[in-house]
Amino acid sequence: MQKDKQQLHEIWKRFINEGRMDSHLDPFIQTSWIRSKKNGVNAFRRGGSVAEKQLKKALKEKSLLIEVSLPLMESLFAIVEGSGFVVILCDETGMLLKVIGDEETIREAEKMSFVEGASWNEHELGTNAIGTAIFEGQPLQVYAHEHYCAACHAWTCSASPIRGKNGDIIGVLNMSGPFDKVNPHTLGMVVSAVKAIETHLQLLEKSEKNEMMKRYLEATTNTLKDGLLIMDKNGRIVKTNGALQQITDMVEEEMTGKTVVSIFKNRIFDDVLEGRAWAGDKEIRLRINGKEERKHVLLGMHPIAGNIGWLIQFKEIQQVRQFVNAMTGSQAKITFQEIIGRSPAFVTQIQEAKQAAMTDANVLLLGESGTGKDVFAQAIHNAGNRRHKPFIAINCGAIPRDLLGSELFGYEEGAFTGARKGGSPGKFELADGGTIFLDEIGEMSLEMQVVLLRVLQTKEVIRIGGHRVLPVNVRIIAATNKKLEEEVRNETFREDLFYRLNVIPIRILPLRERKEDIPLLANYFAGECSRRMGKKIDRISPAVNEALCEYEWPGNVRELQNILERSIHKTTGTMLQVNTLPAEVFRRHTMEQSNSSKPVMKKEEWKKQALLQALSLHENNCSRAAKSLGISRSTLYRQMEQFHLK
Repeated sequence: MQKDKQQLHEIWKRFINEGRMDSHLDPFIQTSWIRSKKNGVNAFRRGGSVAEKQLKKALKEKSLLIEVSLPLMESLFAIVEGSGFVVILCDETGMLLKVIGDEETIREAEKMSFVEGASWNEHELGTNAIGTAIFEGQPLQVYAHEHYCAACHAWTCSASPIRGKNGDIIGVLNMSGPFDKVNPHTLGMVVSAVKAIETHLQLLEKSEKNEMMKRYLEATTNTLKDGLLIMDKNGRIVKTNGALQQITDMVEEEMTGKTVVSIFKNRIFDDVLEGRAWAGDKEIRLRINGKEERKHVLLGMHPIAGNIGWLIQFKEIQQVRQFVNAMTGSQAKITFQEIIGRSPAFVTQIQEAKQAAMTDANVLLLGESGTGKDVFAQAIHNAGNRRHKPFIAINCGAIPRDLLGSELFGYEEGAFTGARKGGSPGKFELADGGTIFLDEIGEMSLEMQVVLLRVLQTKEVIRIGGHRVLPVNVRIIAATNKKLEEEVRNETFREDLFYRLNVIPIRILPLRERKEDIPLLANYFAGECSRRMGKKIDRISPAVNEALCEYEWPGNVRELQNILERSIHKTTGTMLQVNTLPAEVFRRHTMEQSNSSKPVMKKEEWKKQALLQALSLHENNCSRAAKSLGISRSTLYRQMEQFHLK
C-alpha cells in the first residue's frame, strides 16, 4: 500500500507540474483531475471555505435528512471508532452538515477546514470523494494522492450520493480515514447506509402522504352535507363523517367498530348484509337504536371496489327537496324593494304586507286579476324567517279538480293508473319548512277544501293511496279575485276554511285606484321591454302618460305591461309616442266615458295633440319632429294635412 502511495505521488507530481497524465490512473480520477486543472483549483490549498450563515440555513432546510441520517452515521462510526475515521453528512452542494469522529481525528480535520459549514465541492477543491461523487452522481472512493489537493493526501475518502423521491441528489454520506486503514468494504458500508437512509425517507414520505390524504379525506367528507358511512363486508362500521354524526346525534366513537344493524333498526340494513341490496336511492324513516325520533332520509348504498364493503349515503329529505326546489325554480325572486308604487294607499298595503312577513300567520291576498298578488306573496316570503326555504306556488284554478289532490298531497305507487313508480311527493311535502302559495283559492272544490282544512289543522299530510302520516311545516299564503264572504254565503266556499286562511287579509289595489303610479310603472316596464327587445327607448311622451292615466285598466298592472310591450314593438325612435298605443286604450276609454259629462278625447285627437306637441318642441322643424315621433317626414306631412295644420 505504501508502494502504491509513492507511485501515486509521482503520478500526481507529474500532472501538477508538467500536465502529464498516467493512463493507469482510474478513469474517474483522470477526468476529475483534468476538470480541476481547467477550473484553476490550487493544488496546495489548505481546505474548503467555511460559511456559517449558509450552514444555519442548510441545517434548517435539511433537518429531516439529518434526523434520518444521524442514527445510521452513529452506527457506521461505532464500527470504526478509535481508528481515526470520521463520518460526514453533506448537502447536495458539498457543504458539511454533520461530522462524527474521534476527538483527535476531528482536530486533524479542522486543520484543513474539514468541518461543519465548509464547502467541499469539486469546483473549489478539485478531486475529492464528496465533490466528485456529486459531479459523477455515483458512489466512489478517492485514495491518498488521488486527491487533487495535497492537504488531503493522508486520507482516503468513500462517498455516496443520497437521492430523493425524484432521483435528485439531496445530500452525500462520506467516511474518511487514514489511507492505510481503508479496505474495499468501506465504500460498501457507506453505500448500504445510504440505501437505508433513502428507504427511510421514502417510508416517511409515504407515511406523510397517507396522513395528508387521510386529512384531505376527513376534511372533504366533513364538508359534505350528506351523511356518509363506510362499513366492511361484515357490516362493521369503519368510518363516519360529521354530517352523519349530526343526523344520528352520535359521536364517531359510538359507531366505529360496531355493526350497522346494532346502530340502525331498519330492516333495509339486514337486507344488504344478506345480499339483498337495491338499485337507486330509497326513502326511509331512519330508526336509531335508543332514540325515539325518526329521521326522514334518502338512503343510497354503493359497493366499494373489490367487494370489501359498502359506502352508505344519508341525505336528509328536507335538504334534497330544497335542492330540487332551487333547481326547478321553486324559489321566491321578488322582494319589497322591487315593488313599484308610491301612492299613499298602496304604500299602506306594502307596510301591512311587511308586518305580515314578520309572523308565520296565514295571509289572504285579495284583489282583481293582474294586480300583483303573486308579487306580494313572494315579497312576504322573502322578508320572513322562511326566506331560505322553499316557496312553491300552485294555481288551484289551472289544475283539473281530480288532479289537484295528488298535486297538493302527493301519491303512493299504484294509487291510480299511470302513477309514477315509487310515488311522488306533493307540493306540501316539497314546501316543508317554507311557504306554499295557493293562487285562485276560490276555485278549489268543496271536497278538496275539506282535505286542505284537515292539513291546516293537523299540519300533517297523507299521500293519496298511502297510510303514512307525514308531518309538514308550511306557511300558507292564499290569493283570490273572488269575494270569499259572498262565496261563503253562497255555500261554495267553506266558512271554517275561510277563517283559517283569513288571518291576515290584505287587499291589493287595482291600478285605476292608484293612477299616480302609472307613469312610474310605465317607465319601468318600458325600460325592461326595450332592453329585452334590443331597443333604445329612453323617454315616454307626455301624451302617452296622459292617455295611460285616462284609461281604466280592467286588466290592471298585467294589462299595462302587455300594452307597453306592444307599443315598444311598434316604436322605431327613442321616444314612446301616443300613435303606437293600441286603439283599445282609446276605444274602451271612449265607451266608459260616453255617459259622462266629461268630454271624450278620441284617438285621432290624441294623434293631433302629439303632432302639435312635437312641432312646438322642435320649433316647427319637420325633420326633427318626425324623428321624435318615430315616423317619416312624408307621414308627418300627410298627418299635418289631415289635421289642417299646414
